[in-house]
Amino acid sequence: MAVPGDGHPDGGGRLIRPYSLTGGRTRPSRSDLAMTSQVVAVPMMESDSELEPEHHSILRSCAAPVSVAELASRTRLPLGVLRILLSDLLDNGHVMVHESLWQRQRPDVQTLRSVIDRIRAL
Repeated sequence: MAVPGDGHPDGGGRLIRPYSLTGGRTRPSRSDLAMTSQVVAVPMMESDSELEPEHHSILRSCAAPVSVAELASRTRLPLGVLRILLSDLLDNGHVMVHESLWQRQRPDVQTLRSVIDRIRAL
């Protein structure tokens, strides 16, 4: 994975393996980070020097609410890596995650079948 601005021959940056960014972790500590969840950075009074550059990039990219999928695109991080780094930021209070009502309460099968039947009737 290329990180922008570090002089990589293709102009994309230095090569960093995803497991290096996540400390070898393959799963986020939280499972509630859906692609459509909205993420927003929490303003901090002092800078947190223990954060990695990727964490700072994520925080800059979500100064205004943005979906997890869009955040992955903006930061050029693989979705799995982003979810792990986001869960770190969430655990430490650096970001807030808002999920849609659809994610919390999905319709039951009977309701979905009724909708499909009515669409077909049109």
